[in-house]
Amino acid sequence: MSPTKHDTEVLARPSGTHPELDEALAAAAPRRWWNRTTLALLGAVLLAGGFLGGVQAHERWGAGDDPAGVPSGAGAPGGFGGLAVASRGPGGDASPVPGGGAQPATAGGTIGTVKMVDGTTLYVQTPDGETITVRTGDDTTVKVSQTASLESITSGVPVTVEGVPDAEGVITATIVTAG
Repeated sequence: MSPTKHDTEVLARPSGTHPELDEALAAAAPRRWWNRTTLALLGAVLLAGGFLGGVQAHERWGAGDDPAGVPSGAGAPGGFGGLAVASRGPGGDASPVPGGGAQPATAGGTIGTVKMVDGTTLYVQTPDGETITVRTGDDTTVKVSQTASLESITSGVPVTVEGVPDAEGVITATIVTAG
């Protein structure tokens, strides 16, 4: 062996002189932690996790079986919490935001200011100036900071209406919230 610039020398190990040592070194050699089975299992776990995450997202934000066709828990603008409401936007489309984009007309409900109360009919002026006719009945809940009657609502009071519109756009109210 020839000396190098370093203090150490690389010695060649004669092979075959110690078969037990060769086997022990081969057994202790570092191996890959993954193989095809590991990758397949990892892929299956990721797919299952994605599927379960999608199920959870659909349960929380997906389309429900609400009669008005609105996702449950849909919040309304103006601090009306979890009421499922929408206002009429340009062109008569329903929108969760006053004057906002399109949603199906079956979304049901409106927000605006009371223009007039005539018996069991409420006329609501939306932020875009359209007047919506709202029918109320015995099964309609009217709230003014607490459950009240329709007579307690006067012109100029902001309201949120939850209900189902008919083909003419007249909403049959289930809940009217004023204030």
